[in-house]
Amino acid sequence: MIILNGDPYPYKEGMTVKSLMREKKYVFRHMIIAINDVIIPESKWPEQPISDGDTVRMEHIFGGG
Repeated sequence: MIILNGDPYPYKEGMTVKSLMREKKYVFRHMIIAINDVIIPESKWPEQPISDGDTVRMEHIFGGG
């Protein structure tokens, strides 16, 4: 089990940031992703592993006025 944006979410063996984004259908253009309060650069998303017990924040950034 991981914590995704404050809620429990099932962990899957081999989970990466990119695979979780695909699973959740997150296709937003601008996102900030952190694992255990460490921001993960976008260039690392495809191979960045997510471990069982991690806390993951995936935040969509958008402008407004």
